[in-house]
Amino acid sequence: MVMVDGERRYVEANRSARLWFRLSLEELRSFTISELTASPGGELMEQAWERLLDAGSMAGRYPVQGSDGSRLDVVYYGLARVLSGLHLIAFAPADWPEDESDTTEDERPHASTPLTAREIEVLALAADGLSGPELAYELALSPATVNAHFKNIYRKLDVRNRAAAVAKAMRLGAIE
Repeated sequence: MVMVDGERRYVEANRSARLWFRLSLEELRSFTISELTASPGGELMEQAWERLLDAGSMAGRYPVQGSDGSRLDVVYYGLARVLSGLHLIAFAPADWPEDESDTTEDERPHASTPLTAREIEVLALAADGLSGPELAYELALSPATVNAHFKNIYRKLDVRNRAAAVAKAMRLGAIE
């Protein structure tokens, strides 16, 4: 998934997109989407871009190329103006077998932590400064459930309080 600006320059890209392009985010930001397409002369890109801006969203199949010249057909969904002047494009390889694109446990972003996805979500919001009642409201949980999540988090991370849990989760890379 990538986010581009009005000049079609990459602004943000998730890990999967950066891995496919084999570029860091800083490197990717030096390119426009037109520069990383397999379309000769960019005519296909111009047409697709105009349709995206006119319709507000679109989906289809499109050829892209990596920085090393490798080519890949992708299926994509584009959403124009998700934020002021920014457009979102999600894409996936068009012809990869389903079992090849599955994530293994070792490839999960937080495989090094014993925490569940929900516990990581609770800790990330706590790191943003939300109180217990605010967390409960944000996650549509009861305060008792939030407390139970923190109790499990403390046990799994071997810490005694919220600040220590947030700090340890940050050191482990589970939250930013």
